[in-house]
Amino acid sequence: MPTSGGAPGNADRLAERLSDFVRDYLREHEESERGLALRATDPETGFSLQHGWINQLVKGRVSRAPELWRLRALAAAMSVPTAMLAEMAAAQWLGVEVAEIRVGKEEWVAVSVPPDMTPAERARFIRMANDIARHIKE
Repeated sequence: MPTSGGAPGNADRLAERLSDFVRDYLREHEESERGLALRATDPETGFSLQHGWINQLVKGRVSRAPELWRLRALAAAMSVPTAMLAEMAAAQWLGVEVAEIRVGKEEWVAVSVPPDMTPAERARFIRMANDIARHIKE
């Protein structure tokens, strides 16, 4: 089982989803954990992330899923949707992967992707969910 939690069956694929994303972001943007922390303020509460927490997240040492305010702060600093980070957190700490399927401009369906699927099976499952969602709309 991964050190940060998660479902044993999903350990290889989902183990460090959010941690990996933040680590990759820092590398791609040539930014330090401190620099990210300086911008990481939750727009709703005004709470700010500390660089030490970001360091622990990047190293996969955060033992439980982040609170929503932390995800909002991180999303604001990284200019990404909070929902995207929440899905990554769900994958990392709960072993749950969600596929979001659009059925209209502002309508979507969320489907839990079963664990232990190969990439081909996963793609097929999501295509099937898209087909179902399209028929629901009709």
